[in-house]
Amino acid sequence: MRLDRKEARRRITAVNKALRDGHRPPGVEPSRKEPNAVTVAAERLGVSRQSFAQVLPSIARHYGLTPNWDLWKPEELPPLPKAPEPAADPLVVRQLRDRLAQAETLRAQAEREAISGAALREGVFKLAATPPTPPDWAGDKAPGAKHREAIVLPISDVHMGEVIDLEQMGGRNSYNRAIAARRLERLFQSVVKLGTSHWHGPPPAVIYVVLLGDLITGEIHDELAKTNDLLSIPAVRELSGLLISGLDLLLQKFACEIRVVSLPGNHGRTTRKPEAKGAAINSYDTLVAWSVESWYRAKGAKRISFSAPASGDALINIAGWRVLFTHGNNIGSRGGMGFIGPAATIARGMQRVIQDYAAVGEIVDYVVTGHFHTPIELEQGFCNGSVPGPSEYSMQGRMRSHPASQWFLTFHPEIGVARRWKIYLGAPDEGSIYKGRAV
Repeated sequence: MRLDRKEARRRITAVNKALRDGHRPPGVEPSRKEPNAVTVAAERLGVSRQSFAQVLPSIARHYGLTPNWDLWKPEELPPLPKAPEPAADPLVVRQLRDRLAQAETLRAQAEREAISGAALREGVFKLAATPPTPPDWAGDKAPGAKHREAIVLPISDVHMGEVIDLEQMGGRNSYNRAIAARRLERLFQSVVKLGTSHWHGPPPAVIYVVLLGDLITGEIHDELAKTNDLLSIPAVRELSGLLISGLDLLLQKFACEIRVVSLPGNHGRTTRKPEAKGAAINSYDTLVAWSVESWYRAKGAKRISFSAPASGDALINIAGWRVLFTHGNNIGSRGGMGFIGPAATIARGMQRVIQDYAAVGEIVDYVVTGHFHTPIELEQGFCNGSVPGPSEYSMQGRMRSHPASQWFLTFHPEIGVARRWKIYLGAPDEGSIYKGRAV
């Protein structure tokens, strides 16, 4: 239910008044039986408590209005008798400190509950509170039949909203919302061609579309906030529509199941600085995935499923091969190494990931990452390219200019990665890097 600003402010004011009157926030266990502040506010305004609570996240998202939970003060402790000695009793001081710490914990818990990922999925997107884990594909075959392969399409580092100026790039590359739309269209059209007219053998058994993070460029840096052509929320909306168009094309051209897996990057975070806790929930990348999922849930689509692991890693058994997908900003290695470029640090990070999982008894055969904007195959796995291509940042750092590209991979039960193609996304009118060497 969408409220106008006046009604939204009236409801927030009612909650604040209830807090001032001593009614607890939701999630704080009462010391005695009494309604919480949201229930009291709903009764005073004559609306149902359930609908009142459900619109609070919508009010916060659309108008930036939230109750001031700090207005609630826990019940004050009864005054202690004055000690005969001037020195305070250390046991009493310890008791007071413990009670204060407990009250602070309860307040923080109430705030977290108000903005939890489960509440957002259920209240805003009408999705299950906990998304399913990425389903495995066993790769079983009927007797005498040929093995069927699984297509894996990692989509990473779209950076929707970013602008790359052709003139500042010396004519090398350009990027904006319109170019992003054209490149994503080329990506999905190329997947169809590679999976149909250029395909040999039995048709694919399943397609994994793995959203590997940094789908939204965000405003985490001042220069991005000044030059982006889309703010984060409009970028989420626009990119969600483009991904829906691409997934509709795959559903139309392929008869197999399509499984969409979403992982957060570092650019799409909603916090200014990176935070380890809640990285998946506090990410515009996750919001894109939820928007796309809610679209297909509303349509009742049968051959497409969605998952979004809260850990930021997705370990999936694909045709018997255990593939670990992660954005790449948290592989435990970063930076380049001179003329070697990022290959060495990516390989080192992938090896650390493999060792980390091995320590808890999990085998990882391949690691697939994004983040480094470098399409490269290594012994441990694959690093994906990017949709924007080279930028002013990479050019200033004298990093190798990789054309906009994304990997197209297939997994075979007997040999692992059977086909690997780089899908190049740029066009000559978008920069000289896409004109090649033809004369």
